[in-house]
Order: sequence, then C-alpha cells, then structure tokens
Amino acid sequence: MGQEIASVAEFPLAAAREAITPAMYGANPGQRLIAAKCLGLIEGYDHRWRHAPYRILEVECVLTSELYNPQTTRKSRSFILAGKLDVRAEEKATGARILFDHKTSSQEITDPNAPYWRQLVIEGQVNHYMSLEWLNGNKVDAAVWDVVRKPGISPRILSKADTQEVLATGQYMDYVLTEEDQELFAPESRETPAMYAARLARDSIAERPEWYFQRRQVPRLDSELRDYMLEVWGHGQDILAARQNHRWPRNSGACMLYGTPCKYLNVCSGYDTIDSLNWSPQPWVHPELPVVDDQGRGTNILTNSRIRTFQTCRRKHYYSYELGMEKLDQEERDALYFGNLFHAGLEQYFLTTKQLEEKGQL
Repeated sequence: MGQEIASVAEFPLAAAREAITPAMYGANPGQRLIAAKCLGLIEGYDHRWRHAPYRILEVECVLTSELYNPQTTRKSRSFILAGKLDVRAEEKATGARILFDHKTSSQEITDPNAPYWRQLVIEGQVNHYMSLEWLNGNKVDAAVWDVVRKPGISPRILSKADTQEVLATGQYMDYVLTEEDQELFAPESRETPAMYAARLARDSIAERPEWYFQRRQVPRLDSELRDYMLEVWGHGQDILAARQNHRWPRNSGACMLYGTPCKYLNVCSGYDTIDSLNWSPQPWVHPELPVVDDQGRGTNILTNSRIRTFQTCRRKHYYSYELGMEKLDQEERDALYFGNLFHAGLEQYFLTTKQLEEKGQL
C-alpha cells in the first residue's frame, strides 16, 4: 500500500486516500478499523478498475421529477420522484450512456449465478434511476452494479518474525510506517489499522481481486421502465390510502431481515414506544438526499429506498418516512459509517477522474 504518487493516473487514488485516511487516526478504535478496511479496499478497487473503458460525465447527481401515471399521463398532486445517482458515464468505444451504482455487500459475488446477482435482476433501483433520467430527457442505455465485498479478514496478531522485520525495517507489506503508526505499534501485538490496511490491499490486489470487486451491466427495456412507473404510481396511491385510513400493518417477516433486527422491533413488540426519549423526529426523512424541496420534511418525495421500505413493511415505512423517527444501534452505526466513508472515498476518486479526463490527462 504505497503512498507515493508515481503518475497522473494515480491522482484519483490519492484523492480517495485523502478522504479516508484521517479517520485512521481518530479516537474511536472501531471507526479506525473501519477506516482501515476502506483504505485497503480503495487500493484494490483502483488496481482492478483503473483502466475500465468508461468516461466519467457526472458524480453524485441529484434528480427529481414529477410523478406521472403512464396509462393516463395524469400528474400526481401528492408526490414527486427523487434519487441520487452515484456516477453518470459513457462507454469510450460506443458512447453508450451508463449509470453506475456503488454497492457494498458481505455476500458471495464471484459467481455470476449467486443469489446476490439473481436478486439484483429484479432490483428496482436501476429502474428508478433510469426512469428519472428518462423523465428528465436523458435516455440511458444501461446501468452497472459496481459491487465491493466487505473483507473477511481481520487484524491479526503478528508473529515474532513479523515483529522483528517491522522493527528492523520500519515497513510492513511494502508499507512504510509513519510516526503515528510507530506510536501505535507494540511488538507481538495485533496489526495497527494502517498495517491491516496494507495487508488487505495486498489481498485485494494480488491474491483475490475477483473476491472483492465485481461489476455487472444491467440493461432495461422501455417496457420494463413503463411497468416500473406503473408500480410506483400504484405505491403512491397505496400510501395515500394508508394515510387516509391510518392503516400501517406490520410485516413480521421483515423483523429479522438478513439476520438483523429491524430498528423498530422494540416498538412493534411493545418493549418501547415511538414517542419515548429513545426516538427523535428528523427534520428531513431522506438521509441519502440533500433537501430538494421546500414543502416540509420530504414526506412528499418517493425514492427507491422509500418504496422498498413500503413494500417490505408498512409500519416501518410509517415510522421512517411519515413520522421520520430515528434511532440507530451500534451495528447500524458501524454499517453506515463504513458505507459513508467508503462512498466518500469513491466520490473523490470519480470526481478526480472526471477532472483529469476533462483536461485530457487521462
């Protein structure tokens, strides 16, 4: 995990490092480890995809649109659509317009027939983004799922040989320890966050790049997008009916999705109440979006995340998007911290790539 910049081609990686590295030396040990994971992964990500055949057009683009019924062209008086696109790009060879969506996962992604990919075949997020583009006058040819697998390795206890080598050379896995690293390093102890990041970088670059990084292009027919918009219109009508009747039924099958309890489980099961001091209403109910309207807290906005929540459990939708009540447990905080930090690194990576391409330097 070298830190020297050898050429202009490494500027995007350097920008990503700058977004991630400060968190490596924070006060919270758990966050330092998460930052180390992100730093090691971004090294592998750059090595795997630096020469991908795409030109970056725009990064972190927020789109909004009126919501229409495709059958009648009637415009909704209650909802608008919104979404945040990770990357707009085009294929260098063909000029085809592509949307990139970054994802992190703990699931198997190497096998193209793995359940993870089968689920993404019917994932509505691509439909949502491509529909938004179309409604804004931009026809998109395909989307790309850009998936990063979370590490399966953890910081390890150093052997005596490793310890002697670090003490003698000041290096570990080709990484030159800084003064901060040396202050954290204790002989015959576990790897420091930076040392762990170096080993993870080596694993994701030289040993198992396919295990960590996969991309799949996802085409969508016009008819599929039209069907999706009909579904979204229907969901909007269902939300209005639920509001009118104040009926937000629970779905017990969603209480333990992916083996993790829903954050509202204590409320639904009677161990807490939504108006207790454990919960607070948020001024904006879409944490993934900047404020994109001036009509309150965003309860009139349909995003892909909101639609998925409504489909999964209407009571959860009510607490999240109607009331905007929020409380995060530590596991959710860690997952969000990892996702946000790695996403911040990718944002700088692609912004720098775009700037260099516009100058003709890449």
